[in-house]
Amino acid sequence: MTGANFQFDATDDALELCLHSGSIGGRQGSIQLIPDSVVHSAKSIVVAAKIAQRVAQWRAEDAKNRHAGGRPSSIDDEAIVVLLVLLALEGSPLFVTNISNAVENRLSIEARTLLGIHQFAADGDDWYHRSWRAVQRLLEVIDPYPAPRRKKISVADFESLESSRNPVEVQRREDRLNEFSNALVKATWLMVPRDIRRRWKGNICVDATPVKAFARGYSPKSPSTVEPDAGWYVRAGDHRDTGDKKGRTIPKILYGWEATIVVATTNDPKQIADFPLLATGMAFDKPGFNVAENAMRILTSMRDTGMPVGMAVGDRAYWSNSIEEKLQLPARALGYTNVNDYKENQLGIQEGHGGGIMVEGAWYCPSMPKPLVEATIDFRVKKSIDVAMWKIRIAARTPYMLHSKEAPDVDGHQPLRCPAIGASATVACPLRAESMKGEKVVLRSRVSTPPRHADRICRQTSVSFPPSVGAKFRQDIQYGTDEWHGMYATARNTIEGFNGFIKDGAHEALADHTRRRLRGRAAQHFLSALLVMAANVRKIRAFMQGLTATPKEKQRKAQRRQNRKRESLTDFLPQLARPPDDEESIAS
Repeated sequence: MTGANFQFDATDDALELCLHSGSIGGRQGSIQLIPDSVVHSAKSIVVAAKIAQRVAQWRAEDAKNRHAGGRPSSIDDEAIVVLLVLLALEGSPLFVTNISNAVENRLSIEARTLLGIHQFAADGDDWYHRSWRAVQRLLEVIDPYPAPRRKKISVADFESLESSRNPVEVQRREDRLNEFSNALVKATWLMVPRDIRRRWKGNICVDATPVKAFARGYSPKSPSTVEPDAGWYVRAGDHRDTGDKKGRTIPKILYGWEATIVVATTNDPKQIADFPLLATGMAFDKPGFNVAENAMRILTSMRDTGMPVGMAVGDRAYWSNSIEEKLQLPARALGYTNVNDYKENQLGIQEGHGGGIMVEGAWYCPSMPKPLVEATIDFRVKKSIDVAMWKIRIAARTPYMLHSKEAPDVDGHQPLRCPAIGASATVACPLRAESMKGEKVVLRSRVSTPPRHADRICRQTSVSFPPSVGAKFRQDIQYGTDEWHGMYATARNTIEGFNGFIKDGAHEALADHTRRRLRGRAAQHFLSALLVMAANVRKIRAFMQGLTATPKEKQRKAQRRQNRKRESLTDFLPQLARPPDDEESIAS
């Protein structure tokens, strides 16, 4: 079968790869043929991503007014990506030597024909340099940050190099690189049968994980580097190395980049997801740079490819640390709701509008008692109350929440009303005489000190809240409630689990910089995307094998897990835990 008439069928070709027993071929130190069926399935991923067409289009754009010339390459764009996909899927280091070894020793004649790999009569057996040229030819089209790759660059030389780069061209190729990498990741989503894909309602969690460079970074001991477009990852703050003007030591962890990854999360934290929890997109940048922009780049790409839109969860590096025009408002404009945590200086009253007060992401009556307003401050900052009392006070806030009169309109404006209005009133307030009457009044929280100068929320039947008011702190589940804990903790555990999964040294080993030696930010972005793609395939394989397991096999697996159970301190965790702490732990 040739590339010209190759057809992609997610439920046949790719599922064969997902259900493959494990190792595609031999690991390091052994030579083993890669089965033709696996090559066929790996190609299905690349074909589904439509990479060859897009690269050809971009190359044609760059070649205007220039004659390409030369004979066809022995390994074209699609073939080199498939070869790298095969290496990523079997857990081999992504080395050019491994590519050339696969072509020369591990592919059958039929597999070479399938990939369009050919050897001209005048060619020798030097597949290493052909593979190297194929990789570089591909990177030339999508690399926004060209730089010398075989010599160290000083800080001064890099500043000169940066100033010579055309910002328009950098952005154009950055867009290409992101589209290229995300296409690989999203192609794996098509490998899941449609009925299973449709179970996911669009809930996601976003996080960034460090990716170490195979190079030494700028430092007093090393004033030059071969990776000038990388940066130092620091333990504190937003992980960006801003220097220290007071001469203090900054706890730098590693030199490299951050991969921002978005992962699908459960529809309901009370239930186990009935679909695989895959990465749905990624971005790549220096540590701590463009945090909000990278998250939005992924969410926008997901929207453009027709993925469902649901609830977005992120740690304190995102919603509580971003400018609302860069993340909160654009994400909401795409249709996302959000759940997030806050820094200690963001607790209590955060915003006000029309007399209503925003307390930790929700709008409340201005007469909500001070102990309820400052419940989280007393718990997290002053530490004057315990977790049980904090939970009681959080629950006591609920009656004071402003009621929704209508859903937001197309422009995002929503009318909210005083909680003491109407038959569904939850508060009894002297300013609303009707709320003080009737049999249900004994069930309502009572306002003892209404505002002396009542604002609109206390005088009108409703007040319109525009989308920009309180946008930085707004969230869609009442902060601190069991529902909030369930959604936030489950989503955060999902993304942390994925980050640990992809760093597994026996498989993708994203944390092992020695297995990714191609230089340059674009190359490392591409290789990281291959590893995210491979992690997705591994997750799909486990999910699909779980579906096909017989009841007896499932019972045996459950029994083995039970037998492995040992005494653990986690057995003694109290049922009520404090809010999750989002200070990241750095994987070794």
